[in-house]
Amino acid sequence: VEVEEEWVWKRTLSYWIAVTFFEGSIFFTISSFMFNQEDALGTYFAPMTLYGYCAGKVLFLICTYFMCLQTVNFHVCANEGEEAPPTAPDEEEPPFYLWPYRYRTAIDNLERAGVGPLPYYAASTYLTGVLCFTVGLIAEIAPAFAFGYEPTVVRWSFLFGSIGFSLGGFFECLQNRTFTEFYFSKGKVGAFLNFVAGSIFCVGAKYAWSDTKMSCNMYGLGSAVYMLGSSLQIIMWKDEQFGLTFLTVLNNLGSPGKLATLATTADKGELDDSHAHFSGLGAFFIHVYCACGAVSMYNFNIEMRTFIEGSSWRSFQFAFNEFLPCMFAHMMMALTSAVMRTPKVAPYRQLYRAARWVCLVLTVNSCCTLFEFLIYQIRS
Repeated sequence: VEVEEEWVWKRTLSYWIAVTFFEGSIFFTISSFMFNQEDALGTYFAPMTLYGYCAGKVLFLICTYFMCLQTVNFHVCANEGEEAPPTAPDEEEPPFYLWPYRYRTAIDNLERAGVGPLPYYAASTYLTGVLCFTVGLIAEIAPAFAFGYEPTVVRWSFLFGSIGFSLGGFFECLQNRTFTEFYFSKGKVGAFLNFVAGSIFCVGAKYAWSDTKMSCNMYGLGSAVYMLGSSLQIIMWKDEQFGLTFLTVLNNLGSPGKLATLATTADKGELDDSHAHFSGLGAFFIHVYCACGAVSMYNFNIEMRTFIEGSSWRSFQFAFNEFLPCMFAHMMMALTSAVMRTPKVAPYRQLYRAARWVCLVLTVNSCCTLFEFLIYQIRS
């Protein structure tokens, strides 16, 4: 069995994969649909589109990079009576690799665990897709780097990126046996949603050559489907299915005949804290934190544009005020990754609950602010 520290590490990494995927999808959904409102947005077009794409790209890059780390550094200690995996003579534990494209190491580790290479195929194709999209985004933000071929670079990089995302979802479907075993599970539905979203991206990439408006709508629709898939991954994490949709072997911890990942000390009650999980209400607030972070960032972008145009320190103060909910939401995300159970001792229990509801109020306020701005811009 694996040691306690490695189990906790996998659990924490899976948490950040799920939340960054969900929050990044929010950015891509809003920015894609806003791309068709250039005339209405005017000078606020870039803050609502390109800057949102940048934030989403960073989150997707973190998500897919962590997915690769999870597969490249996937190690399993031997159970009793089994031969341990070979290691170097002076090595007490396997090294930790940061380079995501160590494909041979990843495949060997996965094969040794009896998992197969599909988890790494899914993670690496997702990461490659994000990098392809990043090339196109750089060409849009700084056309000079495209050497006069900005439209061509953007279209082809987005096409290759869409293919990468579609392949990532396809590999997830193969791993979850979505097309061969017809029974319901969150892993199957999540993988299928990711595959559908990637396919819609491919349709949007194809329309980039003929109908830009339809292309943006397809990207927005695909991102919305990714929101559903990543939301399901957060629920899977709540239910202790830490492999999410790309590493299904971790979703059956402790089941007969499956990979066991809890340390033997669990029988002695030494893993109570690490084996904690949050409730349905806790999962709801994770969604709230992600939405708060994304919407607050858009409000910050809008106010920063006003500050740049007017050079008023009052505008900068407004921008900073709009950024505070984003900071608070991400602090709550970080806190939740470590404190999944509501503290039972006063006053920490009351403070933790109050912080949740404060974040909900901030989310509603930020959404109202953004909605009011969009209505005003579109109507005027």
